[in-house]
Order: sequence, then C-alpha cells, then structure tokens
Amino acid sequence: MRNGNLENITVEQVVQKLPEARSFLREARIDRTSMLTLREAAAAVSMESDELLAQIEDRLRRAARRAPARVEEAEGELALS
Repeated sequence: MRNGNLENITVEQVVQKLPEARSFLREARIDRTSMLTLREAAAAVSMESDELLAQIEDRLRRAARRAPARVEEAEGELALS
C-alpha cells in the first residue's frame, strides 16, 4: 500500500478505493463520509496515519488468506450434496 498517497486523500476516497476498510474505520470511529484527509481523521482519533493504514492492510491480508479456505469449504459441501 502506498501510504503517502492514501493519507493525503479524503476518508471517503479511501473507502471508494478500499471498500473493505469501511468496517475498520467504523470501529475506529472515523466517519467514512468525512471530508477530512485520512491523515487528519487519524489525528482526530489520536492515531498516526501509518498505524491506521497498517491496521487496514493487516485486515485485508487476513481476509484474503481466509478466502481460499471458504472456497474449499463450499466446494466440499457441494461434493457432499
């Protein structure tokens, strides 16, 4: 992820680029419709923008790792039917 680019765009634009970030931003109490840049929004909740982006990236990676397991599980269920 290019932190320098994302931290300078609005929170709403980040959500458009990374829809999966929506739930984390909600948990961090950052309004996704905010016109603040991601850097400003992170500062408003006492976070560094790099930390915020790292946590979002971590969630995306974990979700990506789980995705193949879900596909295999669904295929297994179809085979049993």
